Amino acid sequence: MLTLRSLKYLVAAADHESVTEAAAALNISQPAVSAAIAQLEGHYAQQIFVRHKGRGVSPTPFGRDLIRRARQLLNQAAELALFGRQGDTIAGEVSLGCFAELAPHYLPALNKTFEDSFPQVRVTFRETGFDELPRLLGEGSIDLMLDYDIGLPEEIEQITLTSLAPYALLPADHRWAGRKQLTLERLAGEPLILAAETQSRRYLLDLFQRRGLQPEVARTAASFETLRGLVANGYGISVLHSRPASDVSYDGSPLVMVPIADIEPTHRILLAWSRRFPLSPAAEAYRDFTVGWFAERSG
Repeated sequence: MLTLRSLKYLVAAADHESVTEAAAALNISQPAVSAAIAQLEGHYAQQIFVRHKGRGVSPTPFGRDLIRRARQLLNQAAELALFGRQGDTIAGEVSLGCFAELAPHYLPALNKTFEDSFPQVRVTFRETGFDELPRLLGEGSIDLMLDYDIGLPEEIEQITLTSLAPYALLPADHRWAGRKQLTLERLAGEPLILAAETQSRRYLLDLFQRRGLQPEVARTAASFETLRGLVANGYGISVLHSRPASDVSYDGSPLVMVPIADIEPTHRILLAWSRRFPLSPAAEAYRDFTVGWFAERSG
């Protein structure tokens, strides 16, 4: 039977990419979620998820479309439940995708202040890489995307939230740690630590190559903090945009950030959404709130 409850379980499984994690988030049993999905697959006579042994679930093409429509219906139901009440009637769920490097810097504080202002709206988010986010947005698996400007397709609308200038990250005992500025030409002679993510690595190498420089890539790191740890422990230097409040790596080794003098462009942070899928009132509220939240922090 098709019910709002079964659709809620379906969307939760999609958001968590796991039936087990969806059940834990909903505080219900795993068989209840599995049964709801099985009933929906029986109703539509189509497979909604591909099950990966030990690796959760991923939606089929049909499943992606159904999940998007189910999310819209659940948001409309939440708004209808509040219809006619006084005060703020925006309700529902916002699904956000965020570049993993940016998420810890912004999402906890942003989402908390938003949900305090819109208590009837719940924000769920996925942390993932450059390559994955436009795909999720394009297929309607997420409503909004928080990411760096990486050259998005024309069908994706975007708003600039803020800009970050790149800087050189050095171990605290590096001979240049006391400099007020550095240049890319000087940095090109040092072993370079880069993120393993393709788009990020390509962007940073292009900064050097546009100036005819060919840096030596000593190592790559799958996570931002591993990269910082490699730099702190003397494996090389890096060029980054995100600026953590702490000037030490996870293991307590000190780091130094030095501005780069010869880079004109800054890296924009964007909030983006697809023209193909109209935003719900909850998603529009999140978009507008996020623009104001970043403006206050930048002012």
